[in-house]
Amino acid sequence: MQFGDGLLYLAVSVSDEVLVLDPDGGGRGRVRVGWAPRCLAPVPGTPFLLVSNAGSDSLSVVDTAQGREIARVGVGREPGAIAVSPDGCLAVVCERGAGTAAVVDLSALAGGGSVQVADRLVLGSVHAQPRAVALSGAHAVFACARLDVLPVVDLACGRMEEGVRLPVAGTAPAGIAVTGEGGYALVTLERAGALAVVDLLEWTVTRMVPLGAGPREITIDPADATVYCALAGQRSLAVVHLDGVDLSNTDGTPQFEEIPVGAGPSSVALVRLEDSLPAR
Repeated sequence: MQFGDGLLYLAVSVSDEVLVLDPDGGGRGRVRVGWAPRCLAPVPGTPFLLVSNAGSDSLSVVDTAQGREIARVGVGREPGAIAVSPDGCLAVVCERGAGTAAVVDLSALAGGGSVQVADRLVLGSVHAQPRAVALSGAHAVFACARLDVLPVVDLACGRMEEGVRLPVAGTAPAGIAVTGEGGYALVTLERAGALAVVDLLEWTVTRMVPLGAGPREITIDPADATVYCALAGQRSLAVVHLDGVDLSNTDGTPQFEEIPVGAGPSSVALVRLEDSLPAR
């Protein structure tokens, strides 16, 4: 689910569509995309929305101004999570079924040019199952369900540079987000019920923060460093306040809240109603 330009976009896997809704939930239309759309990501500064189609191994580009798919490019098996660079020039798409990730060149998109896969990133194992990705400068950091390390890939050369080892084996990393200044990555560990804090300069885990059963996707409010995480095993949303907390060590305990939300939460996104795309 993504919000932009005053509308809400919702991927519906069973009907191969993206629904377009008003903020109050009223229907505004639907866009046909590929088979079994899974994840959505807006391209900053443009009216374009990227949609990973897990069933058809493709990436759709939706023009939200026209309300239609304008391009579709083939990617690797079972694409899922997408991260887009702040300048909107490239996207990294997790290919969970292939254990790899695609780097997609978006630089020509705004001018009406084509979208194409520029590189494919190998994450150390065909069984890695990448579930989430975040960008930090020239690096992509991955959370992979079957790895006990977080692959760090240099996007300039396409090579894996680091492997941040997690302190506990078999924890099934599920979600990842980078703090506002890009100093730390926060990684949810589904089987450990915790949040791992990764120093992006030293590429080490500095602390573990208990969350609750089954943490999945995560997002950070850059305004005050508040972390929101879906807790699938507890039918709730974890709210962790990191403002003023030194993430480089284990001193202090972050303030924690838990909000009941009902069965099976798995994804969370922060939406500001005053945010909108540039006028067209």
